[in-house]
Amino acid sequence: AVSFNRDGTCVVSASHDGLIRIWDVCTGECLKTIVAAGNPPVSHVTYSPNGKYVLAGTLDSALRLWPLSASGKSKCAKTYTSESHVNTKYCISSRFLVAQPKRRQCVVTGSETGNIILYDIQSRKVHQTLDKVHTDAVLAVDVHESLELIASGGMSEDCTVRFWAPNDEAASLKRLRKE
Repeated sequence: AVSFNRDGTCVVSASHDGLIRIWDVCTGECLKTIVAAGNPPVSHVTYSPNGKYVLAGTLDSALRLWPLSASGKSKCAKTYTSESHVNTKYCISSRFLVAQPKRRQCVVTGSETGNIILYDIQSRKVHQTLDKVHTDAVLAVDVHESLELIASGGMSEDCTVRFWAPNDEAASLKRLRKE
């Protein structure tokens, strides 16, 4: 997995070897290597909107938020886990939902159980679970830049892309089915 930072000067990479690396785009130099305790395989990484953290999804069903301090070893700042978040087999994406900062700020992720989980960034508690929104694993999630809107993609059995407004009773706004 790879992800550019906002200004494009660095790339974060992650691998099944459990290593997260920050790379300088111009020089190709590895600026930092991050390793989680137990060294679980890393299936997804992305920068936080402010560029000060990296969020990593690992195949032990956890999301870890790592600070990108300039020197020294990085300690995991926060770990997000719940019973409804299962990620042991697939590369499942995660995103930051910070469209309206005065309301809530969440980490959004899919699950092999067909759920979408929204974790409160600060408290690490589950803010909301969208239960069984796909018939199989939710491999992809993305968020709208300025609206509280989530897009999700299911696996091959499901073949759908769906749109969600968190805490909306109707929840599913629209479904696109593969023809």
